[in-house]
Amino acid sequence: MNFGHNRSPQKDQLLQRELKRTAALGTPLALGELGWMSTYIVDAIMVGRLPHSALAISASSLGNTIFYAIIFCVIRGLDGIETLVAQSYGRDTPDSREDCLRTLAQSMWFVLLGTPLVILATLASIPLLTHFGVSAEIVAETKRYLDALVWSTAPLLLYMALRRYLQSINHVLLITISLVTANLVNLVGDWALLYGHLGAHPMGIAGSGWATGIVRLYMVGLLLIGFAFALRRQKLQLHWNLLRPDLQRLRQLTAIGWPSGVQNITDLGFSTWMSVVCARLGTTLLAAHQVVLDLDAFVYMVPMGLSYAAVIRVGQSAGQGSLPGVRRSARASLLLCMGYISIASLLFAGLPRLWAGVYTTDPRVIAAAVPIFMICGLLQLGDAASVIYASALTGLGDTRTPFFVNTIIFWLIGAPLGWYLAFHSSLALTGLWIGRAVAAILTGVILAIAWRTRLQQLEGRRDINIFTALQPLQTLQFK
Repeated sequence: MNFGHNRSPQKDQLLQRELKRTAALGTPLALGELGWMSTYIVDAIMVGRLPHSALAISASSLGNTIFYAIIFCVIRGLDGIETLVAQSYGRDTPDSREDCLRTLAQSMWFVLLGTPLVILATLASIPLLTHFGVSAEIVAETKRYLDALVWSTAPLLLYMALRRYLQSINHVLLITISLVTANLVNLVGDWALLYGHLGAHPMGIAGSGWATGIVRLYMVGLLLIGFAFALRRQKLQLHWNLLRPDLQRLRQLTAIGWPSGVQNITDLGFSTWMSVVCARLGTTLLAAHQVVLDLDAFVYMVPMGLSYAAVIRVGQSAGQGSLPGVRRSARASLLLCMGYISIASLLFAGLPRLWAGVYTTDPRVIAAAVPIFMICGLLQLGDAASVIYASALTGLGDTRTPFFVNTIIFWLIGAPLGWYLAFHSSLALTGLWIGRAVAAILTGVILAIAWRTRLQQLEGRRDINIFTALQPLQTLQFK
């Protein structure tokens, strides 16, 4: 791939233009991520109103943890679609449009192979629960839930592949609509299938799993409409040759996707490890931990949406052969993300009792959560910077650097530091979150250095080093 410096107007005008483009792309995706997370909240509310709600909530929570931990390894493995499609789309040639379509077609092999693997792995995990001390009653309800939920696997994987294709060619409206309106479909589906309305038999917790499957089909249906529109607009036609295995493209998709898939496991492992440590600290501190964790995850959905924009805009600029465009795209995403997260961090740190009070009225839990909200307000800056720089690197086809940096720092620095402060000082939960905050900030700093190093290498100003050697996926040359 060849890159050249293009003559351009004033840098500030170009940056302002890039900010507008990134905001136009990232804002709908951020809203969509908030809508995606809201579906879990709807499920929790509806399941919580079943008879024996504690059992139902426990089973659905456990089932979701198992299913989504497994399926997101495959979903994250589809990250290569965005990189390759965005770069092809950025080239803006008649052949590049069909190249985008070919990448999507080849990703169907991942959907086809991933579906049975996810279903089998999910169902195979159920008998293992008893070996971890889970009661037979919870295992039985979890099985009822997962037996229904696994049927949503194929629609969800197909949705994710279509979504990555459409947003990489700047078609984001139906993605946002699908994620936001899915909450209404989910609400009606839960109401009908859990409790037996609209002519349906009451299914209990299994109804929530079947309702999720209906929601996924609805979401896929909307994106298929958007896909058909995109094909018509670009004057493209589907043909069976697109599905013929293209080994080179499949290798590229795999090379980009596998580090993201494995990182999903390490990230989930770190989150689970923190919860297990908190359980040892006592019920009150575990509750405080969960309150902060849930609200932090909700706030993080906006940086997550903007990170998609970073992948796409950097990839499109790379496809155009513009190194200045690559720089501007990353900078615009970073400015938007850090502007948002700075406000969110101030609100987190400045109003901790207000946010804790949203979840609980227990004064002990609120008191324990207050210092954690203040620490969380700081670490959110590191998380936001990390996800943008990682996404910018992904736009260039580099997913190994974020994977290695994130995994090494969190597990070799954050985890030991958090453990030491939690159990060998008086800080307890506060110490555990200090370890998490140090890891987040350090990851953000190192990924910023890695991004700068990558750009300097692309400019020919620096030889291969530890960062640039981690992902020798493609040769990028600049004139």
